[in-house]
Amino acid sequence: MKIAFVVMRFGKDGLATNILELTRGLVQKGHELHIITSGFRRTPSTNNHFFEALQTEFQTLGVSLHYFEEPYGNKLKKGITSLTSLFKIRGALKKINPEVIHCHSPNLTFIPWLMGKKYISTVHADTITPNARYKHPTLLIAVSKGSKEFTERVMNSPPKSIRMVYHGISERFATVIPKNELEQLKKTNTIPTDKIIIGFVGRISEMKGTDILVEAIGKYLTDATREKIHLVLVGDYLNKDKEKWLAEMLRKQKLEYCTTVLPFQDPKPLYQLFDVFVLPSRSDTFGLVAVEAMMSGCCTLRADSNGAYDQIDHGINGMIFQMENAPQLGQQLEQVLTDESLRQEMAKKGKQKALINFTNERMIKNTITVYEELIMM
Repeated sequence: MKIAFVVMRFGKDGLATNILELTRGLVQKGHELHIITSGFRRTPSTNNHFFEALQTEFQTLGVSLHYFEEPYGNKLKKGITSLTSLFKIRGALKKINPEVIHCHSPNLTFIPWLMGKKYISTVHADTITPNARYKHPTLLIAVSKGSKEFTERVMNSPPKSIRMVYHGISERFATVIPKNELEQLKKTNTIPTDKIIIGFVGRISEMKGTDILVEAIGKYLTDATREKIHLVLVGDYLNKDKEKWLAEMLRKQKLEYCTTVLPFQDPKPLYQLFDVFVLPSRSDTFGLVAVEAMMSGCCTLRADSNGAYDQIDHGINGMIFQMENAPQLGQQLEQVLTDESLRQEMAKKGKQKALINFTNERMIKNTITVYEELIMM
């Protein structure tokens, strides 16, 4: 199949990870991929090697990249750029003439709609709202039960058009790293070797619930348990204000001495440093990092944002707490931190569930099924 992805931009987030994994899998199965995008969101506060590596990976895979300019500036400039970009995207689609158009950015769905094309869109965020640029796709991919419900309730998506395809991840996360390498990784990053490690991966922000995790540890763990733990946060700041925001929270909760903050990087080896992984996010459509942690063999606790109940059977292969409920998260942390056998059992079963349900192979197979259905319509 000849497939065109339409993506407004690539940020340092789960969307980029998902599109890369999907692209890699489709190319390996012999499909031709084109990506139409404004490019890669580079900011002064992030390490831009991520984007260079992503762009290189696409080029290595033989993906054709077609660029347009993202609208910005005053109303006049934004309007002119929008019109120019519309013609560029339309022109690229006409030139490529794909069998499948897959819009990963909902606000660009109006373009294939204007062209009278059949197309697919994926719900990658639960923060979008109905607007003139969003047009209901021929087929809509929901990545969790929560995102399916969201599209029906908020976006008024016709239920008959929705197909469920869970995000998938590489089975490399299941590969066990030798203990001596993990010990060296701890030393390199000044992480104690004699503490129970609580981990977090994601942008350090309110949306990702960093403050909830800090509060749960600072206020709701017993003093004895707090003495045994070390917190590792892996992620970038949106800006310098967020760096100050985190520092002030850690100081207030007296956690500076037991916290390590690392810039965003390949989290694969870090998951295996964590004894417990926490995803306290206030907004998610799936929560990819939770599945990565589960497949890595890490006891996973997460908020009940979208994806939680698809991933975790509470108390069996992980735990789910109410969004923004720091006391409840603290209680669950206390339970798993003080019961090693429970922690290890949930980690083992979490890994099993991730390997059965959330692999790239399964995601790609299910996505191709949706593509084939579109072509036949």
